[in-house]
Amino acid sequence: MSYQYDRKKVRAALIKSEVVVVINKKHVQKPEDLVTTMVEVYKAGYVAETTFRIDPAILKEGMVELVKLREESPADNPFVLGCGSIINPSELEQAIEMGFEMIVAPGNVMGGYAEGKEFIKITQEVEIFSAPAIMTPTEFNYFMERPDGLEPDAIKVFPAGVLGASGIGGLLAPFVRERHNGKIIMPTGGVNFETAPGYKKAISGAGYTPILGMSSPLALVEKEGKPGDVEIIRESLKVFAEKYK
Repeated sequence: MSYQYDRKKVRAALIKSEVVVVINKKHVQKPEDLVTTMVEVYKAGYVAETTFRIDPAILKEGMVELVKLREESPADNPFVLGCGSIINPSELEQAIEMGFEMIVAPGNVMGGYAEGKEFIKITQEVEIFSAPAIMTPTEFNYFMERPDGLEPDAIKVFPAGVLGASGIGGLLAPFVRERHNGKIIMPTGGVNFETAPGYKKAISGAGYTPILGMSSPLALVEKEGKPGDVEIIRESLKVFAEKYK
């Protein structure tokens, strides 16, 4: 079986999930922890995003096994491998080489005077789903109103807690256009099962599709201090699912 990168497939998986579970260094101390956590998040019905705050050597080793597991996943329920906190061209290159098919960033990735459109161009050329972050109307306008067609697959709002649900609703209000209907907005940072309804309402009310990025589905792993413990991971995801509903 040969797994084909497909941005539309990633989008469909995100919409089905509604939630991106953000995996950080408190959840992973070794490659086995990464594999276990991402697999359990997938089994729970969510899309996983592992951050580059985790040692890249751990990510690289873990991805060897995860890529094999992705190959075996069914076409109607793909095992999407996402990564986040990509902050520069070097990390972007590493993420692509490791085999991630969804790349999320807290900024435009390219840094300095380089434009964020280069991030989009690089990812689109290899069918990788891209989600750079914004915080201001100017940044949002840059990514959403491009005559060259280099628009990202999703827009991350980070840190979302600074704006809050009403702030994001206000940010989106001037950009309500029919051509933007369904575009994914991904608030991350300060998002949990309690704040989720407000973010979903504000984003969907402007005609966009809300996908919520959060680490709270793995809160019990942090509380217990047991990264990679499959039973704790499962219990944490179960508790979150019950509260989220």
